[in-house]
Amino acid sequence: MSSFTCKVDNQGRITLPVEWRKAHSIEAGSDLSVLMAEDRLEIQTSSQSIEEACQMAAKYRKGKSALDLLQEDRQRESRREDSLEKAHG
Repeated sequence: MSSFTCKVDNQGRITLPVEWRKAHSIEAGSDLSVLMAEDRLEIQTSSQSIEEACQMAAKYRKGKSALDLLQEDRQRESRREDSLEKAHG
């Protein structure tokens, strides 16, 4: 991890370090995520935010693919609907 110092202009803007912008292909108009946590800010590229979200979701997949989980969920829902139809029908 590296750190740097920057100045805030009169409109509250800062300039991101050129090394970081180049390393992450950040150009004028690029979207970034700014995460606010108590007394600090974290800046991420969109791809970093997506990767972080995928990693968080992976904890709940327990080694299964998202497709497998979706199929299991649909099968469970189908069985539930079948049992409701039998009970009411």
